[in-house]
This record gives sequence, C-alpha cells and structure tokens, in this order.
Amino acid sequence: MIFRNAFVGAALAALTALPAAAATAVPVDGGWLAVYFGNVGSGFSEEPFTFTLTRAATLKVTDAFADGDQFEIFNFGASLGLTSTPTNDGANVGGDFDAAFADARWSSGMWALGAGSYSITGLTILSPYGGGEAALMVASSDVPLPAAGLMLMTGLAGI
Repeated sequence: MIFRNAFVGAALAALTALPAAAATAVPVDGGWLAVYFGNVGSGFSEEPFTFTLTRAATLKVTDAFADGDQFEIFNFGASLGLTSTPTNDGANVGGDFDAAFADARWSSGMWALGAGSYSITGLTILSPYGGGEAALMVASSDVPLPAAGLMLMTGLAGI
C-alpha cells in the first residue's frame, strides 16, 4: 500500500513537472503568421495564439495552398465563428496568403476585436487533403484622420 501511494505520488509529481504547452505570440501588424492543421476535428498545431490589444484591431484567418479547407475560430474557447465556405476545385495559390484571402475559393474570415487580451485557437471543419497550412494576422484598425477634417479643426481652432 505504501509503495502504491509512493508510486502514485511520484507519477503525479512527474506529470505536474511537465512543461505547459507554449502559446505562440502574435505580433500586431506583423503580417501573416503561417499555421499548420491536421484532419477534420484537429486544432492548429501552434495554438493558442495570444496577443493583447490596446486599441481596436481585426483578426484575419485564411486557408492557403490548395482550396477546400474550413475552420472554426475560438477566443478563450468561445466560438468567434466559421471561416467562409470554400470551393474544392483543385486551385492552388501556394503560400500567397494575400491572394488566398482575396479569392472566394479559399476559406477565410475576419473578426473585429476591441482592446483586451486574446487567446485564439482553431478547429479544422473541412479538410479534403487531411491537413495543410493556413495563416492568421492581427491588423490594427487605425483610421487616419482625413486631411479635410484636420483642416476643419485647424480652422475652427483659429476662429
């Protein structure tokens, strides 16, 4: 009995000593970050993807290479929604994520985010090829003040 309790205690200590899965930090305005995924029901291999926003931003996710894959995107386990429904016509853009995001044949999604901390994960919903590569990016939503607005404010201040 003592041996069994000691064995169980040692096993629990070994399990708690295992390193936790490391999150992948996503740079805001850092461009596309390639992610790998497996069969239907699997998550992205580098998840979770974490970042903190001090102002509004947009999360973009796109399939790449061969069209046909689709994903559900989550923040701290709460679904943000599905990427668009892809075609599966054998088209291939390689690793050109901008082209894939702009082309309706590839599954993509875009979500507006407010200031705060995020932990993004993804789940493969469709994958006719059994896995592949996709990408995500976080782009800040700075809206530049038009020159006319700046001139109006300067004129009002002058009055």
